[in-house]
Amino acid sequence: MWSPPRARSTLMMRVFEALGCRVLDEPFYAYWLRTTHKTDDPGYAETLAAHESDWRRVVAQIQDPLGADTRWYYQKHMAIHMLPEIDLSWLAHPEFVHGFLIRDPREVVASMTEFRDLEQVYHQRGAAAAAELVGVVQLGRLYDRASALGVRAPLVIDANDVLRNPDAILGGFCRDIGLDYDVHKPLRWAPGQHADDGAWAPFWYQKIFKTTQLGVYQPAKVAFPPIMQEVVDLCVPTYERLYARRLLP
Repeated sequence: MWSPPRARSTLMMRVFEALGCRVLDEPFYAYWLRTTHKTDDPGYAETLAAHESDWRRVVAQIQDPLGADTRWYYQKHMAIHMLPEIDLSWLAHPEFVHGFLIRDPREVVASMTEFRDLEQVYHQRGAAAAAELVGVVQLGRLYDRASALGVRAPLVIDANDVLRNPDAILGGFCRDIGLDYDVHKPLRWAPGQHADDGAWAPFWYQKIFKTTQLGVYQPAKVAFPPIMQEVVDLCVPTYERLYARRLLP
């Protein structure tokens, strides 16, 4: 499942774990931190100490057989982690199904301004660099790459649609890939940190730690510095293109 940051991707990881999947949490994050020298990211040292930071080895790891006791493997991937040097030929793995989780760029940018200084990036390197950190543009590139595989059209779900109508959206997604989904069985999980959470979880997942199920949809409070509108504008065309292809209730 590919997504930009702040698109409720960790919540979705909890959902698919509750559906019986083994989960893998952002396997390329350590590589991205080391390569981009993001030493100011919370959990930088802990992440590099606990996780593989060579992208070639990560690619090998995510293609390893799961074993007889694991049928489904949910991989949570951030689009921003796919830096240009990574060979993406592994996307064609015959057992991989590519899903894309999207969220309104205004909400993504508003949320990101709480965690990363997009305004500083904007002033230092421009709107395009700030948009790259948001990750929606990269998400579009990955969607095109996955579409070009020709095996099946990638599945797109909107994070807000999931909260508005979880049974319809998740049920439709699971039906398309062959994963069991029971509308009569509540999706619940244990609070706190989970065993397969990344080493960065204590720094980033405090809100998720308090959850035990999907919440009720509430419109997000969208507020960001006016200059960030230029960054949002760069993301909107990709979002709208994928939004038009999303699963409908």
